[in-house]
Amino acid sequence: MRRPLSMFAALAAAAIIIPTAAGARPAQAVAVPPSFGTRLVQVPVSEAHDQRALEYIIDDLTPGTVISRQILIANNEHQVSHFTVYPGAARIQNGSFTGEAGQTPNELTTWISVQHGKVTVGPEQSVKDLVTIRVPRIATRGEHYGVIWVQQVSVARTSSGMAVKEVNRVGIRIYLAIGQGGALPTKFAIGAIAGHRSPSGKAVLTASVRNTGGRAVDLSGTARLTNGPGGTSAGPFKSQKVVTIAPGQSGTMTFVGGKQLPSGPWQATVTMISGITKVSASATIDFSGHVPAQTAFFRSSAMVLGGGALAVALVGGIGLVILRRGSPRRRVNVDAD
Repeated sequence: MRRPLSMFAALAAAAIIIPTAAGARPAQAVAVPPSFGTRLVQVPVSEAHDQRALEYIIDDLTPGTVISRQILIANNEHQVSHFTVYPGAARIQNGSFTGEAGQTPNELTTWISVQHGKVTVGPEQSVKDLVTIRVPRIATRGEHYGVIWVQQVSVARTSSGMAVKEVNRVGIRIYLAIGQGGALPTKFAIGAIAGHRSPSGKAVLTASVRNTGGRAVDLSGTARLTNGPGGTSAGPFKSQKVVTIAPGQSGTMTFVGGKQLPSGPWQATVTMISGITKVSASATIDFSGHVPAQTAFFRSSAMVLGGGALAVALVGGIGLVILRRGSPRRRVNVDAD
């Protein structure tokens, strides 16, 4: 039986179902969360106050620097399990941190080595592995993204008895900035704040945000309403999801209130946080208008690739796995909610 590991917060999960019989039709199998996890063991003292650095490998380095991080790999099975550990490329698009399929390389992955590429872990046991990043003396300035993946391959059977190969992996994000002449800044600015009613009648507040710094941000936030009808107040309302935005990209944070919330006018104050950086902004809004159900909430300067086969939502611990069929290219969306 496979059980989620809620104790591991910095996880991304993927499952790829592959029929083992040549020429067989795609198996109708339900992907289940992997029963193993990984997390960081070491965090730099200088980053200990930053919650993001407790979950992800985050650093700002100069060319020629070498760093190492210990990771813990935990096996929650009642039997011995075998894993492979490797780096993979990642990107940020549409408000999500996206890990590419397999061992897709990028500039960052060529700098990374893993002490033990193959690991065997006893039942309900854990082991440590060491990840080393050696930045060459000639390296592209700016922020680089990747994932340290821990992968398990097993054979399962569908309800019809067909044997399938199941590939599960969990990972730790990497945000590595390369600066020359000072650390890259973390900055973002809140733009337009507006309100409307959803098709179901709920009060919805949106706030645009743009990353004006040199580092990616993982934004969460709250919205408070004051000076409403009769001097009322409401909130705070938490953002619907964590939004990841790379330098130069823009996105929209969404906050949802109840159907009974008066239309206003209200004084809305939105506060967004990424790590130790906090920004607030206020505006007068009301919820009298309506927008169509399909509203585009994200803008990005990055190219968006078409045809994903996997989508994974990271919800605090182990991810929710959704299996889709489409083009052969696969991506894994690693969203921290």
